[in-house]
Amino acid sequence: MNSIQQEILLELRNLSTVYPTKRGLVRAVDGVGFSVKRGQILGIVGESGCGKSTVLLSILRLIRRPGYIDQGQIIFRGQDLRGLSSNAMRNIRGREISMIFQDPLSTLNPAFQIGQQIHESLRLHQVIDGSRSLGPLKMGQRAREKERVLEVMTEVGIPSPVDRYTAYPHQFSGGMQQRALIAIALVCEPALLLADEPTTALDVTIQAQILDLMRRINQNRGTAIILVTHDLGLAAEFCDTIAVMYAGRIVEQGPVDDVVANPQHPYTQGLLACRPRISERGQRVQPIPGNVPDLAELPPGCPFAPRCSYQRGACDEGPIPLVSTSLGNISRCLLHVDYRRQKDWKWTDRVALEA
Repeated sequence: MNSIQQEILLELRNLSTVYPTKRGLVRAVDGVGFSVKRGQILGIVGESGCGKSTVLLSILRLIRRPGYIDQGQIIFRGQDLRGLSSNAMRNIRGREISMIFQDPLSTLNPAFQIGQQIHESLRLHQVIDGSRSLGPLKMGQRAREKERVLEVMTEVGIPSPVDRYTAYPHQFSGGMQQRALIAIALVCEPALLLADEPTTALDVTIQAQILDLMRRINQNRGTAIILVTHDLGLAAEFCDTIAVMYAGRIVEQGPVDDVVANPQHPYTQGLLACRPRISERGQRVQPIPGNVPDLAELPPGCPFAPRCSYQRGACDEGPIPLVSTSLGNISRCLLHVDYRRQKDWKWTDRVALEA
């Protein structure tokens, strides 16, 4: 692996984001930690409500009140984003770290042309000349900025960009709206791209096109990507590393091949069992029993224990730390199985745990 890929762009350390409610503090994100290197694609996977999107919003410090980041560090290129002023964070958002939001219709402004909305980031961050304009932009700079907008529209696959520049969001299809969002995110050439379920509302063909586009961006520019999705199969095909979240916590993390082929946490195994397989005709899909826990009333031990068929008394005694498994993954579970040696899950009543 070369030195570029070794560069750590982002590192979360014990990040927690909470929301005050009448029933007490709800920890939407609880002690999350991971790192992302330049050129790496990290997938964050889990059911709805597990805290995936809140992690991305926390990175950009876009948590709406009364929610707030309770503790932890967000280290981006050596500096803690939590310590930056609001003005300094505005310089980071869009230029250094960009986000593709989940719903284009609620993100794009219906009153402005697509070209104007893509151009907005260039104008705010002064990317073309690298200096702040004190007066009206010169015609030469305006022309260069428009040229850059047309260039990125072409890159993301928007046909006839000169004509589409003056189109409004309602004149775009769902797939084209998503491409416009990607163009807005990429126009300033950020080092890190946050993608919050960018293919959820699209049909299968358009999903493949959007993922192929993001993969090309990653390969050609070395842009790191954090992809949030509920589809473990999609993450397995697209990502280098997977972090599985449940009830605001990471329950398993590791290289994509290891997590998919040898899941070390019962929740990860359950997600894989839920996927229908064309090759296994007549086999019933095995849903995970029970419901997602209420974050305001989490049990003292493992929050997945009520839905887990391997639950034992020790699971309810206290918080379960992340531990390294024999495969090199990390898992938040008292189970420790080496799939290379045995086929079935086995329970170990007491495992030597390291916090």
